[in-house]
Amino acid sequence: MKLNNYKKILLNLLFNEKIYRSQLEDILKITPSTLSYLLSNLYKKGYITIFKDKKIKAGRPKHLINLNKNYWKSIGIRIGREYISLTVFNGKFEEEEKISIKLTKKDMGNKSISNLLEKVIKKVSSLEEIKAVGIAFSGNVNKNKVNSKILKLEDFTPKIIIKSLMPHVTISVLNDVEAIATEEFVKHGGKKIVVINYGTGIGACFYESHGIYERNERKVIELGHFYAGNNEKCYCGATGCLETVASDYANLKRYKYQNLNIEDFITNEEMYYNELKELRNIYKKNEKKAKEIYSETFNYLAIFLFNIMRLLDPEKIILSGEGVSKWFSQNLERKILSISSVSIPITYRGLKNNIELGAAIDATREYILKSEI
Repeated sequence: MKLNNYKKILLNLLFNEKIYRSQLEDILKITPSTLSYLLSNLYKKGYITIFKDKKIKAGRPKHLINLNKNYWKSIGIRIGREYISLTVFNGKFEEEEKISIKLTKKDMGNKSISNLLEKVIKKVSSLEEIKAVGIAFSGNVNKNKVNSKILKLEDFTPKIIIKSLMPHVTISVLNDVEAIATEEFVKHGGKKIVVINYGTGIGACFYESHGIYERNERKVIELGHFYAGNNEKCYCGATGCLETVASDYANLKRYKYQNLNIEDFITNEEMYYNELKELRNIYKKNEKKAKEIYSETFNYLAIFLFNIMRLLDPEKIILSGEGVSKWFSQNLERKILSISSVSIPITYRGLKNNIELGAAIDATREYILKSEI
């Protein structure tokens, strides 16, 4: 896709929290007068703001360029097993509004999720100001259709619902770990990364940069459904999936419920919230017990992550999700080092990831690429 300089400027502003005028000249390889002309037009249309950096006290003032926070309104939505969460962001990706609806097993399925998605969107105070909507799911996304065993979705098409309420917006539909990877891609300056999202399920996404002007290679890895060699049937229909031996489900089974079945667990997950919370924090009170429970999980994860490193050669592995802690991350890293002479850099993120933010960034990027600027 050939981009004009207007779009290149906006994409640079999208992927950088702040950028100086002089930096844009260098990035775009254009003269100061040409940049002045471009910025003037973008400013007149309300796309950007230009201001002097007050932190620089001496010498010639430096001008910072930002996306206009009042123009670039976007929405990020996350639909997972526990909640539908919606966040409205301004052009600086500051949170302006948050809405959340708790889900139970009665809320699963195309019809119920459709009704709840419509309900949460209608609660937004000013839909007419929104330019882009990113929506991330726990499930498989292919050509904007969602299939999810956990959410009981079959060929679910959220674009139809969103367009009925906001016909003018650009929409991006993605997997939840893709949204995390998009946010991390921005935070880590476009490095080649693998994101692991760990909890009651195990997801992964490989994000390889070809530059912010190109469509990056973002590949969802169904890590939780890789064959791990046991005989338990998974809710996905296959036998021996990694989630049956190395997820929070497997840890809970070792901790309290030896006869637990993964399909029953996924269907009735809310019944186990208290036990899961207790399990995830057991290392604080009894580290020896925690190591016994998690030992097999660390063994499996170390092997799979080591193989992923060999195959994809990422610069970083990002570990996120409700099932991880610093203790978890450190012990997993030690286990990997025990089987490999190569150090694997794991960055612990836990629940600091903002799936709605990643989804909103992805959708805003699509808006810029498709716009007639």
